[in-house]
Amino acid sequence: MMQFGAIGMKRPEDFPKLFKIYRQETATTARGRERQQAPELIGQLHCILSIAKPDEQQRFNQMGVTVTHTIFHTGAKAAKENDIFALCKEEDGEATRFFRVQAVQDHGEMSIFTTYYCEERGDVNGLDN
Repeated sequence: MMQFGAIGMKRPEDFPKLFKIYRQETATTARGRERQQAPELIGQLHCILSIAKPDEQQRFNQMGVTVTHTIFHTGAKAAKENDIFALCKEEDGEATRFFRVQAVQDHGEMSIFTTYYCEERGDVNGLDN
């Protein structure tokens, strides 16, 4: 639904937010154990954040995956499963909220529009804001 106001049209696609994308790789120690490395910044995107619809939450819950939010991006896939989206303030770039990607859907497989199904996390450590 379009709303008209003093500043013009108010549609979700008119208000993309800045996200930083981090990827956390694993490394093998000298003894052969797997260790998580510090998350590494792989890029920045302007995306639209939305709360996941109840039917999306139910669909992923049946697969044993928790989905709380969806992030929409116009363009090709820029992240994969288990990557972290950090919602940043526009003025100083400080990360305020973190979302772990649970699934990625490239609509039509044409790299025009991508949806990331995410779980909001508060326990993400090691990110350089």
